[in-house]
Amino acid sequence: MKKTNILIVLLFASTLLSAQSFRLGFQASPHFSWLNSSTGDVVNDEVKAGIRYGLDADLFISGLPRYAINTGLFVANHSFKALYQTEDEFYINGISFNDPVSITYKTNYLEVPLNVKLRSDIFYRMTFYGQFGLSNLFNISASAKSSDNELNGDAINDGINNRHIRFYNLCMIMGGGVEYDVGGNTAVNLGIQYSNGLTDVTDIDYLDEKSVFNSLRLVLGVMF
Repeated sequence: MKKTNILIVLLFASTLLSAQSFRLGFQASPHFSWLNSSTGDVVNDEVKAGIRYGLDADLFISGLPRYAINTGLFVANHSFKALYQTEDEFYINGISFNDPVSITYKTNYLEVPLNVKLRSDIFYRMTFYGQFGLSNLFNISASAKSSDNELNGDAINDGINNRHIRFYNLCMIMGGGVEYDVGGNTAVNLGIQYSNGLTDVTDIDYLDEKSVFNSLRLVLGVMF
């Protein structure tokens, strides 16, 4: 994990140094998130809606508008609901669970994507693009509500040593879309983006499994 972070930082720094031009924009993009687990004892119980919003940036490689590193700084709200049917007891905030129970998680992340964006030539004021890369998510808050009301929207990241939603999450992202030139340097951005979790998002006491969350996003934004 440390090696991956170092590579991301080096790639980002080298891109900034070599970029001769860039564009900035804003996004407010709704998405749907769901959970996948490494064990059949933990299954996704419901697809939940959320939103990602913030600053979007294209850093053009060697000044060429067809090739860019896409990054930015976003706040991403993710929710997912999991059904736990484990035989063994597990604990969240010191509360034990040993019967089948559904738990709804609500999380807020700071998200810093880093992906390659390939853009077409302009056709009738439209530029098509595809993108592929990684996204770094840093958890800033998390809460949970259980179907038995033992948890009722309780914060579950109380202190450094009691984080049931891990601080760092790494996702692979891929997608595509179109930018429509509305005049000057302004373009409306519309696309679809799929995010696949790579790292374990939960850290629940006495529960040995890996859970990741995936999401499908409708990209809505404006580039300047």
